[in-house]
This record gives sequence, structure tokens and C-alpha cells, in this order.
Amino acid sequence: MKIGCIGLGIMGKPMAKHFIEAGHEVYLYDVNEAAVNELVQLGGKAATLQTVAAQAEYIITSLPNGEIVKAVLYNGQDALSAQPTINTKYVIDTSSITPSDALEIHKTLEDVGVQYFDAPVSGGEPLAITGELAVMIGCDEAALETVKTVLEPVAASVTRVGNVGAGSVVKLANQIIVNTNIVALSEAVVLAKQFDIQLEDMFEAIRGGLAGSAVMEAKFPKMIAEDYAPGGTININYKDLKNVMMTADTANLALPVANMVKEMYKAEVASDRGNNDHSGIIKYIENINKL
Repeated sequence: MKIGCIGLGIMGKPMAKHFIEAGHEVYLYDVNEAAVNELVQLGGKAATLQTVAAQAEYIITSLPNGEIVKAVLYNGQDALSAQPTINTKYVIDTSSITPSDALEIHKTLEDVGVQYFDAPVSGGEPLAITGELAVMIGCDEAALETVKTVLEPVAASVTRVGNVGAGSVVKLANQIIVNTNIVALSEAVVLAKQFDIQLEDMFEAIRGGLAGSAVMEAKFPKMIAEDYAPGGTININYKDLKNVMMTADTANLALPVANMVKEMYKAEVASDRGNNDHSGIIKYIENINKL
């Protein structure tokens, strides 16, 4: 396959690496030249958007937000849709965006003969590195097997959750669960520390019970080590939580817990800790307790 990878950040770079290792012809585009060059050394091809559009039948986008996705695909001067030759047939967007953005992108690309799938992922950097991401995809049912085949090198599961836009809704639901769990874990760890509990023992005691979760497995060890090097940043998760609330507003929904968690993330961003891993939200709990 000829695959274009646009966006080579925390998630996009390991995904592109898996496509290269699977033997695909991979065209690489990112403003970060160092990330592009690293993957070129593994067999990828540095490319402009013009080259990606002309060569890649499939494009995988992994970008920070919906506005950047739109700029790359059709709003920018050098965007995909502005290229003289477009051989791309499918855009599989793994970015975390709003459902309204996904529907707009789908309609715009449909007009130039490109099929768009909103295919956000879960699993963070660790599962991007191992190629075991969970993909929640919005697409026509008839296209599902094609998308599964393309994503095989990076995904442990690809689940269709509805038509375009549904993938983004499920990703926002995922982010409510993940980030609320991280805040609850933070409060639990702060409580245990105040009573001099050995955190390693606490982890072993509760991980196999009802409180155990994938979030705990990924984030409790980071809290124990006080290692907040990012796998998924507070900045990115704050963006996702803002998208949750914007989307809830369109349906006139009150999501009080998600909104409270969003405000905690907002406070950490305002305190210049937005580049911490989202397990670093424990600093918010520590700081309000003056610990």
C-alpha cells in the first residue's frame, strides 16, 4: 500500500513506524523535520502535501485539533484538496476532534472524491509504540473491512461505532472516563500518602479488585515514581475535555463531573504544567491541599 502519514507527534510517529515496518510505501509530512528524518532512516519518504496527495491512496492524519486537520486537508494554501493531482481515495483521521468537525470534513472531502473516516484511537503512546491501539471508527459499514486492513499494523481492535461523527463522539466519551479516573486515582494516592501507606503495596492490593482498570495500570506507576514525562499531555486532554463540553452544549446536556475535571486541567495548564503527562493532574490535588 501507498500510505501518507500526516502528523508525526507522540501518536503519529510510532504509527508511521509500524506502517514502514509492515512493508508499506510510506510518505511522511510534518512541520517537525527531525521526526520526518528519523522515519526516513527507517525507510519512509519525506514528502510535501502535493506529493502525499499524488502518491498515497490512503492518508492517516494524527493532528492536534480539528482546525489543523481542516487546514491540512482543505483550508490551507497548500492543502490536500488544492493539489493539482489527487490520487488519495481515503483519509483515516486518528485525531481527536469534535463530531461537528468530523461531519464538516467528511462533506468537504466528499465533494473532491475523497472518503473520510473519523477514527480516533485510545491507548496513548505506550500502545501506539506496541501497535495495539483501540480504534473507534465512524464510517459506512461497507468500508469497514478496507479500513481494518489499512490499520492492521497499528491496531489491536478496529470497531465501527456508527457513521462518520460517531467515532468522535465515542472518543469524547472515552476521554470523560479516562480523565475522571485519573483524577479519582490522584485523590486516592494523595489520601494514601497522608497516612504513610506504601504505594506499591496499595497498587498490588487494589489492582485486581473492582477499582482496577487500564487507567490504574498505566498511571499509578507514574504517580508512584512522580514521573510526569508525557505519554498523553494535560494540554491535549484539556483540549479533549473542552470538546466534550462544547459537544454536550450542542445537545443541551449537563455533564457536571466532566466539567469539574475540565476545570482542574485548565488550572494546571494555567500553572504552566500543561506539558506534563495527564497523570500529573495529581499536582492539582496536592496543591489545593498545600502538600
